[in-house]
Amino acid sequence: MISRPRIIELTALALILLLAADLRLANVAVNPAWYTDEGTHLDIVRHLLQGQVQYLAVNQSWLLFSRLPLFEILLSGAALSGGVNMLTLRTVTGLLGVITVAVLYLAVRRMTRDTWLALLATLLLAIYPPAVLYSRFGFSYNLLAPLVLTALLGLVDYSGSRSKRWLVVSALSIGLGTLSDLWMFVILAPFVLIVLMRNWRDALWSVPLALLPFGIYAACLLLTVPQAFLFDWHFVLSRVNQLPLDRQAATLWQNITTLAAQDVWMIAGAIGLVLLKLPRVRWIALAFFAIPIVLLGRTMALYSLSFYYLIPLLPFIALGVASLIRYGTACLASRFGPRSSVALGVLIAALLLLSTFRLVEQVRDGFRTDIDGFLLDPMATQEAAAFVNQHTASSDLIIASPILAWMLQARVADVQMPLAYRGQATPHLPANVPRERWAFEPNVELARFVIVDNLWRNWAVPNVPGMADMLQEIATWPIVLRSGEVMVYQNPED
Repeated sequence: MISRPRIIELTALALILLLAADLRLANVAVNPAWYTDEGTHLDIVRHLLQGQVQYLAVNQSWLLFSRLPLFEILLSGAALSGGVNMLTLRTVTGLLGVITVAVLYLAVRRMTRDTWLALLATLLLAIYPPAVLYSRFGFSYNLLAPLVLTALLGLVDYSGSRSKRWLVVSALSIGLGTLSDLWMFVILAPFVLIVLMRNWRDALWSVPLALLPFGIYAACLLLTVPQAFLFDWHFVLSRVNQLPLDRQAATLWQNITTLAAQDVWMIAGAIGLVLLKLPRVRWIALAFFAIPIVLLGRTMALYSLSFYYLIPLLPFIALGVASLIRYGTACLASRFGPRSSVALGVLIAALLLLSTFRLVEQVRDGFRTDIDGFLLDPMATQEAAAFVNQHTASSDLIIASPILAWMLQARVADVQMPLAYRGQATPHLPANVPRERWAFEPNVELARFVIVDNLWRNWAVPNVPGMADMLQEIATWPIVLRSGEVMVYQNPED
C-alpha cells in the first residue's frame, strides 16, 4: 500500500509535469516566431524520408553543418505520423523538455534522497523562463538535456557505490548524446576527470564505451562516403578552434558577465550548487555545469543567438536555485529565527508566481525575445512559400533561408551556398566544398526566385562576406510578393 506522503509526492509531481507540458506545448507551432536552425532540421528530415542524405544543395553527409543522426531519426519517426512541419518538430522538443523535468526529479530524488529538494528543483525547471522558451524552439539540444542528467545520475551513483552498472549508464548516455550533437563531447571532460579520480582503471573501458556510438557512426561514413566524412570532420574541427589563446579568456569572461547580467537565476543557481549537502553530488554537479561553460565559452558566444548551447545545462541552474532556497532558508531560520525564513519563503513564492503568470501570458499572447530581429513571422513565411510553390516546378532553383526552404517544392539553396559554390568561404561553409557534394548548382543567376527576409538583412549582411553585394544585385530584380518582412524577387531573365 502506498503511504500518504508518497501519494502527496506523486500528486505534486504529476501537477508539476502537467504545468511543464502546458507551458511547453500550448500554441507551440507559431509561438515563438521561427528560428532558422529549425528549418535545417525539417529540410534534413524531408530528404531523409525520401531516402536521401542531403541538406538543401549539399549531399552525402550532414556533418558539414554539425548535424548528427540521432535527433534527425527521432524527428523522422515523429514526422511519419505528424508530417514534416513546425508543429511536429516543436512537439518533439517540447515533450523532450517535459521528459527533462521528469528526469531531473528522478535524478535529484535518487542522488540526494531529499524529496522536497527534488520537487522544488522540478517545479523550478518547469517554470524557468529560458527552459520554457528554448523547449518551444525546435533545437536538437533539447535531446541532450535528459541525457546529460542521466549521465550525471550514473556518475554520482558510481562515485558512491563504485557500481560498474551505473558507470555504464553514464558512459552510454554520453555516447548517445554524441550521436545527436557534437556538444556532448564536452561532457567527456568532467566524466573522464571524475572516473580518473575514483578509479583510473575504470577509465580504460568506460571512456571507449562512451566513444563507441560515435565511433560506429564514423565507421559507417568511412565505409560509405569516406572523403565526405573526412572533409566535414576537418572543417568542423577548424571551426571550433578559430580563436587564438590570448582571446579565449576575454571571450569566456564576456560570456560569464553577460549571462550573469541577463539572468539572476544564473548567479543563484551557481551559488546553490555549492550548497548541495552531499559532497559527491555537489562536486560532480558543479563539474558538469562549470566545465562545459568554460570549454564552450572560451571560443564562442553563449548568449543572444547562441544561447541554445546552454539548453543541456539549464536543469543545473534549476537544481542550484532549488538548493539555495532549500538550504539557504534553513540557514536563515537557524540564525535569525523561523519568521525570517517564512518571510523569505513567501517573497520567493510570490516572485515565482508572478513569473509563472507572465509565462502563461506569453504562451497565450506571444513570446518576446532578445533575438526577435532574427526570427521569421510564421504567417509571412508560409504565405511566401505558398506563392513560390504555386509558380515553380520541381526542377526550378530557389534561394531562400532554411526556415523557408523546407516548405518549398523545388531545388533550394540557402543564402550562403551560392557564395560557397563560387569559392567564397562563409561562416558555415568552406570555400573548397568538392563539386561532387553539390546536388545541383546553387547559382543565383540560375534562380527563378530569391526570397529575402530579415535574417538576410540582420545576420547575413554583417557576417557573410560578399552577402551585401549579392543582395544589392538581387534588389534590382522585380518584387513579386511582399509579406511582412519577407520579399520574393523574381529573376528578370527567367
